[in-house]
Amino acid sequence: MATQSHSLLKLFTSGSERSHISFDPSLPSPPESNTSHSSSVMLSRVESGSSAIVSQSKLNPESAVWTPPTWGELSPTTSKNGTPAKSHGDEPRSGDHAFSGYTFLTSPPPSQTRQHTRGSSSIASPMPVFGRMTEPRNYAPRTSGLPISSEPPPKFNLELSAVSQNGHDKLPSPEAFDKHLGALVQQTLPTPQSLTVYQPPAEVFDGRSEKLQTLTNPAWGGAQLAAVLDPSNMPFVEAAKQATGRNHGVVRLGNIPFATKRSEVVAFLGRNSKILNDAEEPVHIIMEKVTSKTMDAYVEFMTLEDAMRAVEKHTQNQLSGRPTRLGDRPVDLQLSSQASLMKDLFPIAAGVIWKGVAPEIQPFKPNEPWSNFKGFISAEEMVMLVKHVEVPHRSPFSKECPQRPYECLISTLRKFPWYMTDCITVSQRSAVFQATCDLLRLLLKSLDKGDDPITLNKQLLRRVVKAAMECPGFTVLMKDDVAWIVGMSDSEQRSYGQPRFANSWRHQYALAPKPGMPIDVVEWYIAAIREQTMRDVFSRPHVERRGIQEKAKSTDGYWGYFWVEAEYPTGPAFDNMTLAHAAQVEFAAMEAVLSRAFDFM
Repeated sequence: MATQSHSLLKLFTSGSERSHISFDPSLPSPPESNTSHSSSVMLSRVESGSSAIVSQSKLNPESAVWTPPTWGELSPTTSKNGTPAKSHGDEPRSGDHAFSGYTFLTSPPPSQTRQHTRGSSSIASPMPVFGRMTEPRNYAPRTSGLPISSEPPPKFNLELSAVSQNGHDKLPSPEAFDKHLGALVQQTLPTPQSLTVYQPPAEVFDGRSEKLQTLTNPAWGGAQLAAVLDPSNMPFVEAAKQATGRNHGVVRLGNIPFATKRSEVVAFLGRNSKILNDAEEPVHIIMEKVTSKTMDAYVEFMTLEDAMRAVEKHTQNQLSGRPTRLGDRPVDLQLSSQASLMKDLFPIAAGVIWKGVAPEIQPFKPNEPWSNFKGFISAEEMVMLVKHVEVPHRSPFSKECPQRPYECLISTLRKFPWYMTDCITVSQRSAVFQATCDLLRLLLKSLDKGDDPITLNKQLLRRVVKAAMECPGFTVLMKDDVAWIVGMSDSEQRSYGQPRFANSWRHQYALAPKPGMPIDVVEWYIAAIREQTMRDVFSRPHVERRGIQEKAKSTDGYWGYFWVEAEYPTGPAFDNMTLAHAAQVEFAAMEAVLSRAFDFM
């Protein structure tokens, strides 16, 4: 016991006092187990004060170095009068006792220290060896007045494995440290391949459509010119050419009342008659656009046989003495054709022979200018169609049927031969579009006022909007104007095939997105055209470039300077330009720009 106390006293004495104490190498080894015999009581004198502390120390069997006691192991001290000694401040407590003073330890000098391990002594290096610590935890100089704590040091966040606090502290091996540090450096620095060839991140590439991933395959080094100009990959089509005429069976109803409604015609034919779907607008009540007089009505059936059965049923009723009536008039029902329907819908189309829904333009006759083809409609007809709604008191035939001009517009948009792009000019299409916008505004105004809630209702508004949005002759910008007038949502516009940023398609008079094409492919082509046209304009001389940039301030830059490449005419030349010529100009300009953009591939 005396030997252990002597060794402990040597450890906790200062440097000057320790120089007078010799180290005895014959000291016995510490015990293996932590028993009551492995502890001793030591009284350490503090030079600055007269108080003493009785501490109980434990021997660390691994390092063979005496470790300082913890707060829970300190024994209470009492003063001379038997009361617990008090010191400055609030001291930690163990049970119900307070501690009067503490022995503050100082670090040994940075010279070589002796290490006592199982009865043998040696000169140890200041550097610690893994698993054998030469000094206890928190054995370092402290500011005077602060107690020794056992809190762990702050973590140095290098994403390394945390040091275990249970039992013996083990530092990571140098191999593990190098491995973690190398992984961290590899995550920070770019790979050599990304410095030469750009590859989009995986999440960006995965977010693209399959069509765009195939087109921009990194294995090919990017998009190829042949693939970009491939018709299967080109996301633009000539919108008017998408319209097709279908020869359905047609029945004509004559001698109908001028105020006949569409629902009355459907009820007259019966629920068993196989007319076209209601969304395809099978009923066409002809109205004379100039006088607004109601003419005959036409009804389209699915097949010619269905139309023939409806006529046969009507004939049998007449033979049996039960003539069919519509209102107070007996109706004449007879089999008709698409040619007769188209001729009544477009009466001013001179020089045309209708073969079903397909018009055949007759050769030009210089000696008979009145019989030459000038168009399927005229601007005067569209203006008068709007006037019948704006000034109803001047149209006696439309007072009882205010919905007739709207139904006439629906039939015009549905049955117009838009696929005949060689015979339709830009001005004629603009007249139809202007009449559509004017009638939509008037209908919305009537709905707000509640002028005629029976005939002018929201169902009629939906029919007009649907016919305008599905019209193949209208451009993307025109359909966006219709959507803006009625306050259509973005999701509903997508259902009609409208692209994003449709209001930026300012100079596309014939092109439209291909149905079913992913929207990211459309925007990828537009981005390529925009960037290339900007490079082309910047490469021009200064004076020419400034003039183009001044004109660009009054238009949209989503398509870049595509309008410079197209070089459309202005004035009457532009108004008389056909839709076919506009499509030819736009496709030629697009292919030229894309060829310059991808010619290096």
